[in-house]
Amino acid sequence: MARMIVAAPDYTKSKYKLHKLKELEDLVAEAVEINIPFNNYITGFCAFTHKAGIHAKAILNNPSTYEIINPADFGMSRYVHFASRLTGWNAIKSRVEQLGLTMTDAQVKVVTQKIKALADVRPIAIDDADSIIRTFHLNITEGEEKPLLPNLTAEEQAKFEKAERELAGEPEKRALDEAAAEPAAKKVKA
Repeated sequence: MARMIVAAPDYTKSKYKLHKLKELEDLVAEAVEINIPFNNYITGFCAFTHKAGIHAKAILNNPSTYEIINPADFGMSRYVHFASRLTGWNAIKSRVEQLGLTMTDAQVKVVTQKIKALADVRPIAIDDADSIIRTFHLNITEGEEKPLLPNLTAEEQAKFEKAERELAGEPEKRALDEAAAEPAAKKVKA
């Protein structure tokens, strides 16, 4: 089906009821008592889910960079997963806008680091990420210092703070890695 829609999109859309594909697949799966894999192409739960920073940024800017077919043609929807260690600030910026909040890019980058740090400590749900975003926004707009996630245990809080320190050091580490990768001839001044 994917090949057909890429090769002849107008013909395929006019000949088949593509939006019924997921419904048909579910009906057959139920009849033969099998589960559909979450990562099944086109109709799987994660078929149009995007997570990593650069990948998510590209999807938000121009979906065709990573999606050769439009999920809406199949009655599916695109999802940019932002509650993850791999998230980038553009995905968080998109979520901030979805929540109707206003933040500068610098503020979005700070809250992104906090979400990434928490994801290093434990798996986080969308509600956790939303709570961090909302509380961070409240803190900057109201001048408050409420904890971003008050339900962390003492051990989780310590791990969270350590992860924040490690993430804050990443640009410095990258600069050191780049310097180490330079050819020796460039490092020596003539």
